[in-house]
Amino acid sequence: MSQTLELPDRIYEALTAAARDNGLTAAEWLALHLHVEEPDRERPLPELTAGLTGVIDSTETQSTHQTPFSTALAEKFRKQGLRIP
Repeated sequence: MSQTLELPDRIYEALTAAARDNGLTAAEWLALHLHVEEPDRERPLPELTAGLTGVIDSTETQSTHQTPFSTALAEKFRKQGLRIP
């Protein structure tokens, strides 16, 4: 079932721009941000990962500064008998 939604032009333009920037349709962008899934449509992995090649530079050295999250994670691993080299 389809519905019509009337939006002010500036809202519609912002919506379509945000969707386009993420490689999505306006409906897909809304569904994603409203946490609504389309149960009858699974997107193939190549479609989901399109545009991500080269996003992460694995040649950069990792940051080694401590954060509360990394400290908590290290403690959890330690309790499980795991060591981080």
